[in-house]
Amino acid sequence: MDLKDKYAVVGVGYTPQGKVPERTSVSFHQEAVANAIQDAGLKKEDIDGLISYRHFPPCPGEPNLTPQTISQYLGLTPSYASQDAN
Repeated sequence: MDLKDKYAVVGVGYTPQGKVPERTSVSFHQEAVANAIQDAGLKKEDIDGLISYRHFPPCPGEPNLTPQTISQYLGLTPSYASQDAN
């Protein structure tokens, strides 16, 4: 299958790692996506797909963070959402 000119990774977002006081899982996802959008030189409205890294069990009192949930929190309406792990 030839994927040339069909798919591209255009932005990467990093966040602090480890135990960071007073931060939630949602806040890390929001920061990572905002950083990736900025890295790509895009606006939130330009995003048409979201692929997140593997699922981690939710922290106590926090929602289960699926790609769909992350999209909702960020106000994104991607036509494609998936989770991947290596």
